[in-house]
Amino acid sequence: MARLKRDNLLASREARNDLRARPEPYWRKLQDGLALGYRKSRDGGAWLARLYVGNKRYAEKRLATADDNADPDGLKVLSFAQAQRAAFDADRVQSEHGAGLTYTVGDALSDYVDYLRSDRKSADDAEAKLKAYVSDELREKRLADLFAADLDTWRDAALKRQRKARKVRKANAKSQKRTKVAPARPSEDELRERARRRKSTVNRVINLLKGALNRAYANGHASSKEPWTRLRRFKNADGSRTRWLTVEESMRLLNASSAQLRPLLRAAIQTGCRQGELLRVQGRDYDARSRTLRVAESKGGKPRNVPLEAEAAAMFEVLAAGRERQPLFERADGIAWHRVEIGRELARAVAGAGISPVTFHELRHTYASHLIQKGVGLLYVAQALGHRDSRMVERHYGHLAPSHFAETIRANIPMLGHEPSHKLANMAANRGRKAVR
Repeated sequence: MARLKRDNLLASREARNDLRARPEPYWRKLQDGLALGYRKSRDGGAWLARLYVGNKRYAEKRLATADDNADPDGLKVLSFAQAQRAAFDADRVQSEHGAGLTYTVGDALSDYVDYLRSDRKSADDAEAKLKAYVSDELREKRLADLFAADLDTWRDAALKRQRKARKVRKANAKSQKRTKVAPARPSEDELRERARRRKSTVNRVINLLKGALNRAYANGHASSKEPWTRLRRFKNADGSRTRWLTVEESMRLLNASSAQLRPLLRAAIQTGCRQGELLRVQGRDYDARSRTLRVAESKGGKPRNVPLEAEAAAMFEVLAAGRERQPLFERADGIAWHRVEIGRELARAVAGAGISPVTFHELRHTYASHLIQKGVGLLYVAQALGHRDSRMVERHYGHLAPSHFAETIRANIPMLGHEPSHKLANMAANRGRKAVR
């Protein structure tokens, strides 16, 4: 620590008693960019620090009460010497902050979410994922103290996170108990799919975390980005989901669903909208003239217009009547849906329909799958789903209809008009006789 200064005006109580009370502090320079101040009032004085923060600007910070009327305790009441030490400490903290030494992972995540929100990206979704998966222990880490091992430990812990999974299992168990349906034991394929989904979710969180840390590095809050460049995503975790409903399964699901849930499920299957997008839709978002549904708030931050076929348009016309500024999808009692309630009702409908489990998001897969089966271009499907380009559709939805893919290939392979020779036929027959022996 720098050497303490002497000052005849501020060092003792007696000297400070002779000073005039005034709003402007009495300053004593301690070093370049740092001064100790004493503000005199009728009830006593207070110690302040004046710190240089750059760009010809200074910041003042109150340190503690001066020992004018009480003995110093080193915390709330400080002597002149103690006040100098507190000022040097404040200057050190300010210098470390300016150099990015006090900038934490939590600061980086908070700044990144603010950036996403200002840039009209999916800030809410990113904030929810980061809040759920990034532990307090990692958030409190300073970027200057961050190591690759810290991130590897976090990644393994994030994969084992079970809080939400337990809640979902409890909700499903209650729903099955009400409907008197015995809980089905998950198959090996389903367990593998659940494991893949967990890894895929953590991969998305890794992308967000890296984005936040890279932005912090670009803004000068870290001296190196080496610790997180070594953070690896889980391999073979982002394969496309294959669960989608046939037309028959969709009809069975709708017939088995409750009257209050059925319009929401129909809208999901016939528009491909996400659950949150549909719950925000109001009557004014349906345009009867163009037969389109406007999604004003989408995950990507940009609004879009979803074309509707005749059946869906007729349903929205009924729902939108007299509800220009009201949500179109509510419970029968007029209260807004909660995602947990939707999940419970959907589980009952699935059990009643006698189909394999399906999530609400897989209704979106159903929409995309049927469009692709009918030959709709990937770019058109991407626009309807709200993606910026066709890459996501090609990656996650394009192969959901393998039979259509195979039939299209078979129908367009050129035929050579060449019959197998008798020699080849005799060779195949001989192989068959040997196999029998």
